[in-house]
Amino acid sequence: MLSLQYIRQVLPGQLEGVSDSQIIESAAGYDGIVALVQTKGLPTAVVLEHNDVGEFSFRPGGFLKASQSLWVMRMVGRDADRRAVQDECAALMKRILSVFAARGDDAQLAGWEWNSVPYGIRNAGPNYTGYEFTMNFSEDIDLSYDGQTETR
Repeated sequence: MLSLQYIRQVLPGQLEGVSDSQIIESAAGYDGIVALVQTKGLPTAVVLEHNDVGEFSFRPGGFLKASQSLWVMRMVGRDADRRAVQDECAALMKRILSVFAARGDDAQLAGWEWNSVPYGIRNAGPNYTGYEFTMNFSEDIDLSYDGQTETR
């Protein structure tokens, strides 16, 4: 799974106009990200959202599916064309995905289901717009039960 440290290590230098200070994280969901982006006042922000949602499936041993979202947001000027800013964010989103795809052997990307990446437009108040995209990960895990009672 992705971490802030990994993204800050990989993306700056690979993406024009994106520095490590513009890569931030939020564990507060949609409302928290909107507030964070507005508070930071960055011209461009890449936000890692820690989704605490996943899915267990049982098969020999067990299986975990989880997802994380990245938001690519840009500030919209008073007279700016909002759609043009969204197009810039879409292009940046594609470049981020291409960097990750090229680094597919990195441990942080283990289990990434890169064949499908859902995305959608997001707005953070009147001043920010961009895209959110979701990266899904799969991992074999041990869900076997040995009949013993666990004590805490």
